[in-house]
Amino acid sequence: MLTEVRMPKLGMTMKKGTVKRWRVEEGGAVEQGKPLVDIMTEKINAEVTAPASGVLGRVLAAPGSEVPVGGLLALIGDAGDAFPSAEQLGVMAAPDAAAPTIAAAPLGGVLAGPAQAHTAGAGGGAEVPASPAARRLARDLGIDIAQVPPAAPGKRITTEDVEAYAAAREAASAAQSATPNTALAAPAAGRRIPFAGIRKLVAENLHQSLQTMAQVTISREADVGGLVKRRERLAPGFEAARGIHLTYTDLLIEATAQLLPEHPLLNATLDGDTIVLSDAVHIGVAVALEDGLIVPVIRDVTSRSLGEIAAARAELTAKAQAGGLSLEEVEGGTFTISNLGAFGADSFTPIVNPPQCAILGVGRIVEKPVVVEGEIRVRPMMWLSLTFDHRLVDGAPAARFLDALSERLA
Repeated sequence: MLTEVRMPKLGMTMKKGTVKRWRVEEGGAVEQGKPLVDIMTEKINAEVTAPASGVLGRVLAAPGSEVPVGGLLALIGDAGDAFPSAEQLGVMAAPDAAAPTIAAAPLGGVLAGPAQAHTAGAGGGAEVPASPAARRLARDLGIDIAQVPPAAPGKRITTEDVEAYAAAREAASAAQSATPNTALAAPAAGRRIPFAGIRKLVAENLHQSLQTMAQVTISREADVGGLVKRRERLAPGFEAARGIHLTYTDLLIEATAQLLPEHPLLNATLDGDTIVLSDAVHIGVAVALEDGLIVPVIRDVTSRSLGEIAAARAELTAKAQAGGLSLEEVEGGTFTISNLGAFGADSFTPIVNPPQCAILGVGRIVEKPVVVEGEIRVRPMMWLSLTFDHRLVDGAPAARFLDALSERLA
């Protein structure tokens, strides 16, 4: 009996993943529950374990392949089994040989057994297990629901499964119809870097964020004399007692978390026609990587001391840079802080990290002459930029939040 290895769903918002590497070569022995393939999403790198023991008889997604959730990655069978070819399995043509797209298509009549029981309705048998919403969406898209594989064997088909199948079908159609245009001028010469991996996944996520939200950014320059003095006072003790480098980001996380319960719409998400106000404050902290960006989450910040916040931030940053974050450590954030001050940026326009509705952008601290009570004084100043979803939050309450935060930092 042949067992399918499919792209798992590693998070609520995941639509597709990229194969990084196979732990076992085609034809090699695999053991159920042991690491089989490394998958990369826009949030994490994850190990996918083998669903069965046997022989990895057919690998359909080479390293670098971008595969929708539920898409077929490989087949596992017993020694001596006859494995169907890629053509028999219905693997779709790829727009780019270096990064093929694998269809999330069922194996039809190629395999027999429980793995494809969800297609029984196609031939006049049992009804395909699918949610009513998935059936409606498939009907609207002109898709035979019996051709859509579930995210995992035995589960009913969801709207996300239908969307993944539709995306794979559209990509394959575009690839088959595309023809090279020899009349176009040759691309300019120069060094080329593949637009792939984490950078591509993050770019797609942020592009979708801009397309699905009414994002507005407001900014103000804040006097952060209090922030600077507090760090100067506390940092030596942190270094000596905890071995932790206290950063301005740690203090900003603490101050922001204390304010968000007073400004609940900035700590909310939009679920269909309902605004969900979070009871907890889970703050994501943007971490720059060589090949992209990732946002680990510090949970329940309001119940943590500054020392606990700094320790959590340091641990998550180290794990992010080492590629060791778990799914739980990057999901569930209710608000995000992105600090580019260390890179010399004065101000910038951050993009909201969905499904959150707000993000705070932080610039560098610069000593400037400012007028204070009618006198010119040199003060440490910092630009704060708040991007928010205008569908949930209006400009006035967003400005009040920035004003309150500025007062805390002064």
